[in-house]
Amino acid sequence: MGRPINKKYFGTPTAGGNEIKVQFYDGAASKNGWIIKQIGSKKFRVTDGATTKDCTLVDKASAALAAGEMTITVKDDTGTARQVTKISGRKATIDTGASLGWVFGDANNDGYVEMEEAGDDAVIDATGTDEDDFESDDPA
Repeated sequence: MGRPINKKYFGTPTAGGNEIKVQFYDGAASKNGWIIKQIGSKKFRVTDGATTKDCTLVDKASAALAAGEMTITVKDDTGTARQVTKISGRKATIDTGASLGWVFGDANNDGYVEMEEAGDDAVIDATGTDEDDFESDDPA
């Protein structure tokens, strides 16, 4: 697996934390959630607080996810939302094939991609105020 992601980026979203936001298919629809465990560089145990699934990272639109699939979205230096195809503790490979460092900060032209952060609302949705929504796909 290489360098695993630091566990401080996993778990129930907190006000001051930087928990990684994911989209995953819960068996009925694509849902926002967060990582609870890394199983491999492309495989994670994720949850939305109600449903927990083991999912593989894919390069798809959130509406096109199928059983066992998930996405992690980042924003590149141009402000474009990109899908992560592989991730480690320090680098993320994005849908262009580039392998770049990842951070939660919003500085452009720093050579890093910005990770989508889950926020601390009880439900990650479009009415939340502190989570990121790079693809504008959070449900209302």
